Order: sequence, then structure tokens, then C-alpha cells
Amino acid sequence: MARILIIDDDFEIVSIITEVLKHDGHEVSSAPDPVEGMKLSRSAKPELIILDYHMPGATGAHLYESLRRNQASLTTPILFMSGEASAEDILKEIADPAGADFLAKPVHLEDFRNKVKEMLASTSAADQ
Repeated sequence: MARILIIDDDFEIVSIITEVLKHDGHEVSSAPDPVEGMKLSRSAKPELIILDYHMPGATGAHLYESLRRNQASLTTPILFMSGEASAEDILKEIADPAGADFLAKPVHLEDFRNKVKEMLASTSAADQ
């Protein structure tokens, strides 16, 4: 179905959502930190990026801004997930929230699946 990149340093969260996404037919790659995440965003060409807010080396907001400056991920939808920061906190830190959304951790799997479908559908509609 879709190529999805997860950038999160929490191995347990990554394992769970990777399993869910693969079960739903998606191709999934993951990175444990912002540096690896940027590399994979260029090579994997994801159709959706799932981004943790708190990671070693940078916040998700900093990485979001870097992703938006990169031609490969300029318009890729980005789903922030955080157990510490709110959507409002994150949106205050980013220059242009277009294509961004938010789910609070711990995430309910049905809410997660629905949000992924919604974001991928909006991308498909924009491409047509």
C-alpha cells in the first residue's frame, strides 16, 4: 500500500506500530534518531512520516523543519506522536504546519490506524 517511515527512539513503540502498519499492508522503515531519520527520508521516499517529538539530539519540531527544507520530504505528510508535548505546543514551534497532524501517546491503535488512513488518503487526493 504505502511506504511509511517511523522516526522514534522508543523501540517498544516502533515495534508495535511497525507490526500494525505491516499487518495493514504497508512497507515500513524506521530510524531511532533524527540523523538516521533524515537519511532514510531521502532514500526510502516515504509517503507518510511518523515522528516522535522527544528524541536524542533534536526535537521533532526541529526535525520537521529540516524535513520541510529537504526536496524529498517537502510535502510528505508528517504525523507527530508524543506523550509529553501537546499538539498546540508542537504547532507553536513549527513555521508551517501544512501536512502535519498529531496523536497523543499512548496511542489507541484504532485511532492510529484511522489517522494513517486519513493522512494517506489526503495525500492521494492531492496528487490527483
